[in-house]
Amino acid sequence: MLSLRLIPLVLCALFLSACARSPVVQLYDGPAKSDSQVLTVRVPSEIEVFTINGKEVDGVNTFFATDFKELKLAPGRYEILAYYKELWQLDADNHDIVKTNPANFIVDGKAGEKWQLDYDKPANVEEARALEDSFTGQAINTATGEKVAAKESNLILKRGFLAPITGEEVSTASSKNIAPQQSASPAPTEPAAAAAAAQPAPAASYLDTLKAQWKQATPEERREFLQWISQ
Repeated sequence: MLSLRLIPLVLCALFLSACARSPVVQLYDGPAKSDSQVLTVRVPSEIEVFTINGKEVDGVNTFFATDFKELKLAPGRYEILAYYKELWQLDADNHDIVKTNPANFIVDGKAGEKWQLDYDKPANVEEARALEDSFTGQAINTATGEKVAAKESNLILKRGFLAPITGEEVSTASSKNIAPQQSASPAPTEPAAAAAAAQPAPAASYLDTLKAQWKQATPEERREFLQWISQ
């Protein structure tokens, strides 16, 4: 909860940060292309992107400078870990920033398509707080109306005072260019599906999760973990 004395400083910092960022973010190599050549993903300003295809990306988040931001991507499949974050006024003197655990939004789009990340907007701060451990949503193809439900990420983000405002957990970017994943293949026949089910899950997905959780861990938690694996 934020006191009245801190609100002006917080709002100034957020305003300056938001104004310094464009609501349109190019996340592919090379010069800018027309919308007919790229995949556009519109993200509401209340939704912050944690990772895209397992990579942290700088410049994709704004706080309230615009109603949305648009991510311009190469056509293909993307897993977008994103969470809800919003500043709520509790009374004349106090505000609260509500931040949820992330959900995994799946977008598999072609050139020229526009998708939007969507969620059930809370009507008040109590409803917003109820989303902290159960945030979900869907990706919507704005032309066809196709909807893809977001999946649980099983990640838990810190909810301290500094983290949700400075975005420290997503501030160290590995790249500003995100390559698409391989698009989903047609449903396999029954024998092929059974064989695929017998195969172990790709190690990279677990590795990405471990990396993300390591970055969120406190120094004490990291020490305890290292002691545990050395036993």
